[in-house]
Amino acid sequence: MITSKNYNVDVLVAGGGVAGVSAGLTAARAGLRTLLLESQISLGGLATNGYISGVAGMVEGNCKEWLDRIDAEGYLYNRPHLPTFDPERAKLILEHMLLEAGAKILYGTYVIDAVVENNNIKEVVCHSKSGRMGIAAKIVIDTTGDADVAAYAGVPHDVGSPEFAGLNMSTTLAFRMANVNMSMYNEAVKAWTAKETADNRIPTRMSLIEELEEKAVENGDLPFFIFPTALIYIVPGTPEDDADVNVITTHSFHTRNLDVEDLTRQVIEQRQQITWIEKFFKKYLTGFEKARVTSVASLHGVRDSRRIIGEYILKDEDIACATKFEDGIARFPEFYDTHHPTSPKLGFMRHIHLNEPKGAAVCRPAQCSDEMHPFGKPGGYEARKNPGDYCEIPYRSLVPLGIDNLFVAGRCVSAEFNAVAAVRVIAPSMTTGQAAATAASYCLKDNILPRNIDGKLVRKAMIEQGVPLDKEPDGYWAYLRELKGEHVVAPGDFIGVMTPNGFRR
Repeated sequence: MITSKNYNVDVLVAGGGVAGVSAGLTAARAGLRTLLLESQISLGGLATNGYISGVAGMVEGNCKEWLDRIDAEGYLYNRPHLPTFDPERAKLILEHMLLEAGAKILYGTYVIDAVVENNNIKEVVCHSKSGRMGIAAKIVIDTTGDADVAAYAGVPHDVGSPEFAGLNMSTTLAFRMANVNMSMYNEAVKAWTAKETADNRIPTRMSLIEELEEKAVENGDLPFFIFPTALIYIVPGTPEDDADVNVITTHSFHTRNLDVEDLTRQVIEQRQQITWIEKFFKKYLTGFEKARVTSVASLHGVRDSRRIIGEYILKDEDIACATKFEDGIARFPEFYDTHHPTSPKLGFMRHIHLNEPKGAAVCRPAQCSDEMHPFGKPGGYEARKNPGDYCEIPYRSLVPLGIDNLFVAGRCVSAEFNAVAAVRVIAPSMTTGQAAATAASYCLKDNILPRNIDGKLVRKAMIEQGVPLDKEPDGYWAYLRELKGEHVVAPGDFIGVMTPNGFRR
């Protein structure tokens, strides 16, 4: 195959999702010759092209700067938790930020191989409309989501859940709807919640949508139960009584997310689900009577595939136990966001199993169902994350074994299956990207290997860049920390808090 172009840069960032943009931005601002590759023709990955427009996690560092810029242009619904943006405007702002910093972007470019000599990636081989390309870089940062560069370079990795015979999490294809009366919908949800939690009761279902889906299946208006809830994010700038919204609810199960035939199956069946859901929403969901699907996301919502083996593997129990690290470079305050590999009715797995209660985990003796654990029910204790605490992601999880000039960031960092929740959502993905590029600048300045960097120095640099790792989280997270009451397991495998004023999720 003819090589049509060659590049030689300081830092190559492979993948233009939010982790990659954050890495490219930080590297370019450090004065490094930076090239970012992206297979699509716009930036932001699932956050923008996938319509996952609610920002989970602690908004810090580059993530905060991005949202502040979106807000300044009037395209952010800025709320204490899950601020929501217009994905079309957000992708433009990401591109502007990268170009302003001096990074070079190549769209429509796919990684197809890596040339390794003496434990160093000498060249990342790509393909584009220009043909085959070779890119040499002193440091490579893999933010492909699937750890493509790392895999081609021979880095050891895991795929899927050992508890589920190697299956991946269920996947989602988001879509956009117009002509939605969000005021009416929000009132309906509020009334349903008040009914479900009256007299300090714990709700019996996860959401109003779950109750209505059951009715629709019984009435023959849905062929089967799809998922027990939906994330519905209003597009900022559209009026509440005639809004555009992004909807995340379709699901495929029993997935193998590195198999092209299975990925194709997932996309096709989720597009079919979208046609059913549009009719279901119009008939059953208050505020959606005039709604219509206006677009389908151009990027399929894969939640996990390869996870590299690094200098430290972030453990599932680190999330539940709120583990802190001397080299912690990012924070994760949310619950386990493990979308169940096999059960549409359960939807999620919000717990792991420990032999005994440990750390900050909220534990109870195991009592989960065969449907929750279809391949074998573990014993011990169910462990869930305390909503008032958070875990940290250590620098060492960004450093793969076996290769001396490679970092990873985003969902493919070194983590166990359930711990991927801590690294795959928007805010911590951006922070791990920022940390990887910060460390890359140390490598090039001091001629030091990534695994030989003192991670405490990277943490210190992140604090200096405005990521407040040395301070307790404020705002919404402080509210959760101060919430007093008894922890209870609620539908969706959530931990809620029963306060004197009633149930709180």
